[in-house]
Amino acid sequence: MVRWLLCSVWLFATPSYGQHASLIYTDEDANVVKTAMLAKADKDVRAFFADTFGQTLENSIALIGTSDPRLLNVHLSQALKEMGRRQRSSPVDAATLCDNKPIGAAANRSYTVMCWLKPTAYDREWLALIEQQLPPILAHEFTHQLQYHLANDDPPQRINGTKELLLGPSWMVEGTAEVFERIYSVQVQGKDAADTADQALFNMQTRARRSRLTLTQLTEAGSTKGRGGYGTARFAAFVLAQRNRPEDLLEYFTVLGQTKDRGVAFEKVFGLSFDKFEADFEGIRRDFAATKKYVKGQ
Repeated sequence: MVRWLLCSVWLFATPSYGQHASLIYTDEDANVVKTAMLAKADKDVRAFFADTFGQTLENSIALIGTSDPRLLNVHLSQALKEMGRRQRSSPVDAATLCDNKPIGAAANRSYTVMCWLKPTAYDREWLALIEQQLPPILAHEFTHQLQYHLANDDPPQRINGTKELLLGPSWMVEGTAEVFERIYSVQVQGKDAADTADQALFNMQTRARRSRLTLTQLTEAGSTKGRGGYGTARFAAFVLAQRNRPEDLLEYFTVLGQTKDRGVAFEKVFGLSFDKFEADFEGIRRDFAATKKYVKGQ
């Protein structure tokens, strides 16, 4: 155990600076183990996006991880101060983010915050479990960082001629992150890797089939919260990724940053309007046979 901890101290520091690495902030309690775990997850997720999709981030991002919700905003405030970034106007709602969840997470333009339930001991058993649970969620949050970066959305931009925030719609933002979280789980961790393409499509359709939420109702920021919202958003983005390519989900945000127009960006990348896709989606979301044809472009 001592040798393992000494190796971790040598490999990782808090915070850690460097190209292609996040700045790690975590608790004093079990600091070495937590820092090493977060740094490895960060390294693995960044390598996955770079190697698989050619996507990297050069700008500094803080990665805050804690098992104590009371410390989350303390770490975040320290990170923002040391990065020379403006402090938040209001604290992150750590109670809601972390309450009784194995792992809670959220991303903003200069940071990602993560929290997990405090274990009985930070031992090898805990490490083995969290090294399976945390990286796919970090891949989800890293996708949000890519969205900000690709859309040139730091500071937040507006849609041309309006006061409406540029990054959206919510179902596209969250659905894209959900898709890349799943791709990471399958390709890196082997989860559900034995599923056929049809089985994967059917599984992704399940929550969208049950939900009554339409994509129009999932447009505003925050509207995708809840299983039905996330499930519908995930399936919509998955359909687009299957009909086109996963890379095109990210390309939408690149074009969005160039055009400052959601409709123009969507049609340029996917070849149809938001209205047309939303109508198509309602026609296939509960019909598996129709979905299979649709993702093949039929």
